[in-house]
This record gives sequence, C-alpha cells and structure tokens, in this order.
Amino acid sequence: MIHQHLGYSFDWNRNWADYKAGFGSIDADFWLGLQKMHLLTSSQPYRLRVEVQDRSTNLWYSAEYWTFNIGDGLHDQYRLEVAGYSGDAGDAFQYQGEWNGNGYFGHYYHNGMMFSTYDQDNDLSPNNHCATSHSGGWWYRRCYWACLTCYRTYYKWTRPMSIVNSRMMIKPQ
Repeated sequence: MIHQHLGYSFDWNRNWADYKAGFGSIDADFWLGLQKMHLLTSSQPYRLRVEVQDRSTNLWYSAEYWTFNIGDGLHDQYRLEVAGYSGDAGDAFQYQGEWNGNGYFGHYYHNGMMFSTYDQDNDLSPNNHCATSHSGGWWYRRCYWACLTCYRTYYKWTRPMSIVNSRMMIKPQ
C-alpha cells in the first residue's frame, strides 16, 4: 500500500517534506512517501493498482498499470511514469482528451508529470498553482483529471465519478 484515502476528514494539504517522507497510518489515511516510492520502484520493475469507490453507488472500480515508476527527487521531482492500463475505473493517469468541450486536449495528462505541493510548484499551469487551488499534493499538469489527495470537491479519479475512498498498491512485476 502506497496510498489510502478514507472519507473526507483527513487534511491532505501537506508540504513537500511531508509528501517526501510519508505520513498517516497504514490502517487509516496514508501516504508511503515519495522517497520510499522512488527507492522501491528504482530497485526493480513494479506494477500499480488503483482502487476507487464511487460516492453515489458505493461500488469499487480499479485501474491497473503494468509499469509504475517514481523518479528521483533531486533531478526529477518524483516524476510519475505509468504504462499498460487495464481495468474498469478508467485510465485517469493517461487521459489526453478534453472536458465538457473546453478544447484543452492533453491538459489533464498526469503521466510524466513531476509532483507538486503547495510549497513546491512543479505543474505546467501558467496561471494557477494546482496544489494550492486543489488542496493536495499530486502529479498535476494543468491541473488534473485525477487527484486522490485533493480536497473533497476535487477528489476524483475519472469524471464524472466522485469518490469517497481510494487506495494505491504496488507489487513487483
């Protein structure tokens, strides 16, 4: 388990140092830590499974990625790399379309993005600091299609699904 978000009471609006080191409890809201994720995924190939629970139906959905890697913190700002999607939750990390006809194709693509927090802005949005406006650290582009650490209003995996619980798990290939 590298991430678990249960309900809406936990404050995910943490600084860079917290997301780097990790926080929470494995049996509650939890973030393993970007440095630990990097060390694990750089030691051998890993897969990622994301599970999300839809708030309106209480049904669980999953997204699996055959490859999952987190880059280093010094040069790569813990860049996300995923490939090989399968599942029924939708491919939110690699979504390249637009939303509601806004014409912003590719703005919501998370794959290849560096991690951002309110005190470390690594997103590509020229007029908005995504981690500040959405109250949680994440791999933002401009700003997000999925965010499992965002404030309740922005806590999403794929649109229009609003989620109540989520977890991310990894295992060696």
